[in-house]
Amino acid sequence: MQIHRIFGLMAYSYLIETATGLFLVDGGVASTGRKILARIREIGRRPEDLVLALVTHAHLDHFGGLAEVQEATGCAIVCHPSHADILRTGRGIVSPGLNVFSKIYERIARMALPKLTLPRLRDIVVFDDGMKLHRFGLPGRVLYTPGHSTGDLTLVLDDGSAFVGDLVQGRRIPRLTPPEFSVMAVDEPAMLAGWRTLVESGAKVIYPGHGAVVTLDEILPVFRRAISRAEREAG
Repeated sequence: MQIHRIFGLMAYSYLIETATGLFLVDGGVASTGRKILARIREIGRRPEDLVLALVTHAHLDHFGGLAEVQEATGCAIVCHPSHADILRTGRGIVSPGLNVFSKIYERIARMALPKLTLPRLRDIVVFDDGMKLHRFGLPGRVLYTPGHSTGDLTLVLDDGSAFVGDLVQGRRIPRLTPPEFSVMAVDEPAMLAGWRTLVESGAKVIYPGHGAVVTLDEILPVFRRAISRAEREAG
């Protein structure tokens, strides 16, 4: 199995290559679709080898390029039930910001989204917590890890590779910025619970939608500090 990391304008997508098929995690913004298709050709595979595309959550920077990909490949789109209608109808959603920068971004996004024409996806398959992908040819399972949004999914493969969307923000400046929680969330306690689920899942290497790939050992100190802070605030 090989993992191909595809840089998009706002977020990363991941193409998982196995001997029997291809699997995509997230589709970036609209311009990312052609990059994904180009990468499929570069590795010597055919578009129709793409079995499914998992949407970690229905924010535009994670599904905007999937209409082009689906048209070329015929792949199914997998998401959490709470985000299925968003993908079918092309509605735009944004999560509340938790700091100054993210609150500014939230405000801009809320003004811009009504003016955008968003893709409408078909062949939506809904997966909930614990769904296994082995029958599709991918050894792993999908976990429900809400908090950043109401429909966040995390894909954990049997080898410990974990694709987390915005549950974890990877290092943005190597050695200077640590991995952290998302700076946008609809439910911070739920996001903390999602981190606990990730830590207990057997994940070893974390592939985030934003920032560098990190190991579980790198995020554990961040998680423990957040647990301690939450316990102090609750007590």
